Amino acid sequence: MEKNMNRVWFGLIFSVALFGKPVCYKEGYGNLIVSVDENEIVLKNGATLPYETSDTKNTWYEKLNNADLKIQPWQQYDSGGIDQEPPYLYSPGRLRYQPFFQALYGKTRKDIHRNLVYIDWKTTKGSIKLLANMVGDVDKKLIEINKELMKLPKKERKLADSASTYNFRYIRDTNRLSMHSFGIAIDLSPHKTQYWKSVAKSETALIDYKNSMPLSIVKIFEKYGFIWGGRWYHYDTMHFEYRPELLAPSCVAKTMSESKSEPVEF
Repeated sequence: MEKNMNRVWFGLIFSVALFGKPVCYKEGYGNLIVSVDENEIVLKNGATLPYETSDTKNTWYEKLNNADLKIQPWQQYDSGGIDQEPPYLYSPGRLRYQPFFQALYGKTRKDIHRNLVYIDWKTTKGSIKLLANMVGDVDKKLIEINKELMKLPKKERKLADSASTYNFRYIRDTNRLSMHSFGIAIDLSPHKTQYWKSVAKSETALIDYKNSMPLSIVKIFEKYGFIWGGRWYHYDTMHFEYRPELLAPSCVAKTMSESKSEPVEF
């Protein structure tokens, strides 16, 4: 109990940083975005989206369900390593503005399918076919990631043998689309990794952190713009998703202690 309470207080100090800059998107998505400022974002395909919406975002649940482009990078993603467990409610990347991803990768299942291509995913036992979105070269990035994974020691390479990407579905117990629905996420070794909902149901529950995914694998994914669910308080250690706005040079956190903070409501 004392350990969990320490995580709560640490989280209240560091995990709710008011961050988010328009430049995160321009740096992250490059030529997919024509312009972005504090009013709107204009994509190369002609889509225009508001940078901020009027929906209430006071509580953690409201932030999850009413996220917009301003709050999406609200918590800085820390790619420096897991020197300590993620603080309470520190889950950078779980706040997602769904219309943004639909505008980029496909609004409907049919639209998404037009942007999907099969890639060869090499394993220690051969190769398998995986679907990935070609917008923003996500498919090509996964191929490069796979090449680097295959250079790791066999014990680590084997964790990439069981891999899944595209699956049009909703996140468990929500009406929010999974990033797998867009073909921009991949899960590795689901039977050997950990997921927070296996031990808790409430978003605001006190959760003991667990992880078996080597950082050698994590760092390869981050090199190509993918974030890891193991850097979340709501850990999903099998999960990687393409979120370059959170790894943009001007926006990535060097350490969580650099963040400013304010109280969060539950």
